[in-house]
Amino acid sequence: MAAKTNWYKEAVVYQVYPLSFKDSNNDGMGDIPGIISKLDYIRDLGATAVWFSPLYASPWKDYGYDISDYRAIHPAFGTMEDFDRLVAECHARGLRVIMDAVFNHTSSRHAWFRAALSDPDSPYRDYYIIRKGRIRKDKKGSEELIPPTNWTSSFTGSAWERILGTDEYYLHLFAPDQPDLNWENPAVREEMADILRFWLDRGVDGFRFDVFNLLSKEYPLRDDRNRLHFQKGTQYFVDGPRMHEFLNELNEKALSLYDTYTVGESYTPDEVHAHRYIHEESGELDTIFDFGHMTSDNVGGMKFIPRPFSLIKFKRGLIDPQLRYHGTGWNTLVLENHDCVRCVSRFGINDKKYRYEAATFLPVITYFGWGTPFIYQGQEIGMTNAKFRSMRDLKDPVSHFVYDTMTEMHIPARAAEKMIMFGARDHARTPMQWDGSANAGFNEGTAPWQCMNPNYRKINVEADLASDKSIYRFYQKVLEIRRSEPALLYGRTIEYYPDDRQVIAYSRDYGGKRFLIVGNFSASRADFIMPGDFELDELSIRLTNLDRTEAETEEIMQLKPYEALLFEENKK
Repeated sequence: MAAKTNWYKEAVVYQVYPLSFKDSNNDGMGDIPGIISKLDYIRDLGATAVWFSPLYASPWKDYGYDISDYRAIHPAFGTMEDFDRLVAECHARGLRVIMDAVFNHTSSRHAWFRAALSDPDSPYRDYYIIRKGRIRKDKKGSEELIPPTNWTSSFTGSAWERILGTDEYYLHLFAPDQPDLNWENPAVREEMADILRFWLDRGVDGFRFDVFNLLSKEYPLRDDRNRLHFQKGTQYFVDGPRMHEFLNELNEKALSLYDTYTVGESYTPDEVHAHRYIHEESGELDTIFDFGHMTSDNVGGMKFIPRPFSLIKFKRGLIDPQLRYHGTGWNTLVLENHDCVRCVSRFGINDKKYRYEAATFLPVITYFGWGTPFIYQGQEIGMTNAKFRSMRDLKDPVSHFVYDTMTEMHIPARAAEKMIMFGARDHARTPMQWDGSANAGFNEGTAPWQCMNPNYRKINVEADLASDKSIYRFYQKVLEIRRSEPALLYGRTIEYYPDDRQVIAYSRDYGGKRFLIVGNFSASRADFIMPGDFELDELSIRLTNLDRTEAETEEIMQLKPYEALLFEENKK
């Protein structure tokens, strides 16, 4: 056990989605030996930590986010010995290891849930949220059994599934295969603390907590009468009354006993709760993901419903947490993950015309901000959304549920499919593109579990590294500069022109040194007026993605489409 430090404040986290990263044994699925073979690639990029999406035993109804054994590795990924070697190989390269902690729910095939259903008197019955259904009479006086509340899930219709042969239901805020745990039960909380200790004792350095702020529900359970909620019940299960208590307990019993880092995937928290979760005096989490900027091209975070990209909304999501939390907590900087479409294929970007420009623009305007950068596999070479031929190519159960719901609402099939293709998580889960050979070097011959993005022969690691315009090498420059400058690590953020619909601009200030970050987030030329608190003759260009020279720096600058600049102030 080791005393907790703040190593995460200078970290760069690379996310691996194991199923799609590298297949070493040619069975179509990524695995731990495959990951180990590419650790040098991750380290050389400039990452200092790796977050692994779930490696645990699972029936893969939600591809690992339905865990059937928290203390076992899925056989397709390897063995526990393979995992121990993965940790050792990461640490040998200076890479910390971050695991997923999926604690809101288990798999319906978990031994706890099987015991809960098989025996009404089992102590595991109280590990889950099980309630009797209600009797409702229709207009003819006939009686029918309905769920305990009108809550709906993120993945299906009702959030309740009837237990076969009974009048009882269990709660599942996601798929029916993912029953929610009852965190009111102290035994559940003790189990979860013990699971954390199990992995920490194996050398794990931190955890990403999946949908963490759903753990506490408001009791007694009741109907949601608010018609505005796209998911009924959120007012009763988001940021619930005991959330802060539960997180403090996990810290006391596990996390604070090791040199850990925690990041929470938050489910639309309000600002007060969000700040309290990460406040340095709270003893809860080190960081959370603020996804406000990820709603800048869709309707209210509903990723399948597009809307014109709003830079102002993007800036509020990216910049506001930096202004709000500085000095009291810590922040994260994110452009992609396993649940999002590719960043060069969204935000109004034409990924055919401006892929290189956008792929180098985005890390400049994002990762020079205040917080810990997270990079998702393939982002560093500008991987794009896939060109799926039809719904048959999609593996994600959410894609199919939403598609079925849309067609049941009489949305034409072609229109529904187009909306699904806009926001499908499947885009992020196509195999990593290592080279131009068959299956992009993910494996040899065997069809991967998810179809390849057909552009892999042009967009792959080998081709990128051989290019004069290597996106990977540009990321290396961004991360090296960030690592070497305390002002870019710890400085406060000051925003300029918050209402500008083309330009994003902010400065970082620490220890008497300042940097200015400027970018044209559009496909049209944009005018940028140098902020009045900077002297032109004291600025030099530290990094640019489009080869601008200092001789071209003026009080009023015309920025090219997706041009990004990092200016360094050199006081005379």
